[in-house]
Amino acid sequence: MTGAGATAERVRAAFERRRAPGLALAEDAEAVARACRDMALRFHRGGRLLVFGGGAAAADAQHIAVEFVHPVVVGKRALPAMSLSADPAALTAIALADGPDEMFAAQLRMLASPDDIALGVSADGCRPAVRNGLAAARGLGALTVALTGADGGDIEADHRLAARCDDPAVVKEIHVTTYHVLWELVHVFLERAR
Repeated sequence: MTGAGATAERVRAAFERRRAPGLALAEDAEAVARACRDMALRFHRGGRLLVFGGGAAAADAQHIAVEFVHPVVVGKRALPAMSLSADPAALTAIALADGPDEMFAAQLRMLASPDDIALGVSADGCRPAVRNGLAAARGLGALTVALTGADGGDIEADHRLAARCDDPAVVKEIHVTTYHVLWELVHVFLERAR
């Protein structure tokens, strides 16, 4: 096969790699709904969303925070959120003083309260900084949510939503869909609470 036929086959294969992980997310609908309900309860009590992730997941953390703070859907309520991955001065100061594995935990110990939500993003579920951040948040009584990949790794959270795939690009795509669904359904639960 050459030319357009070979290209079309590659496109089909690329979509096929995404089919099972996308369907697996749909199969996790109850777990996603539970996470959304619990997040909405925290927002209803005045909590904030504190999001973090390292490497490429740092960009996801910023994207998630913006989705909540500045909704693109007209008429949806803005919710308090911030990315702990967005301050290079704080991140590097903590990394130099306490080590890179404490970058998020140190910030959470200073900023988080029991009404807050700590959402950690790790494509492989094995990032010590994300794991330690979620552990610190849990120790403070905050709700913890983890977006992971593959088998979820060694990250523990109240809600662990794993993109069941080993391909980092596909995991990232599933994470984007997941956090858009989180945003949408948190608003559904908040509207019901009025």
